[in-house]
Amino acid sequence: MGLLGQAEVTGGIALGLAVARLRRRQRDAWVPLLLAVVLAAEVVIKTVVAQPIPPKELSRSIELLPFAHVAFAGAFPSGHVARATFLLGVARVPTWLALSLVALMMVSRVYLAEHWPSDVLGGLLLGLLVAQVATVAERRFRRH
Repeated sequence: MGLLGQAEVTGGIALGLAVARLRRRQRDAWVPLLLAVVLAAEVVIKTVVAQPIPPKELSRSIELLPFAHVAFAGAFPSGHVARATFLLGVARVPTWLALSLVALMMVSRVYLAEHWPSDVLGGLLLGLLVAQVATVAERRFRRH
């Protein structure tokens, strides 16, 4: 699950969703690109909130590309969870599937000792907030 939440992967998915919506001439093609807002908010919050990362001796992760890792001093919020929540919130997937995938992402981040439970809850709230704002903004643009 960790690979699916990486910024590079979610960025590619967001771009693919935007292109697919654009090809169908949908007015909301720009909405998936608001993933950049999630990423920017994550970076700002991680630099402001001094939440330590779980100790490395607890980690169960295997880094596939260790040279491509960007280390932050803080762990709050979980970017993986925030990005997955946002994308699943705007991708129009069935609710049960979105909830299941986000829950799996949250559990995996804590199990692998990449984040504390508070970090994944913060990521969930960040992703939900931006997805909700994007949905409301898109509806307002559609009316005008």
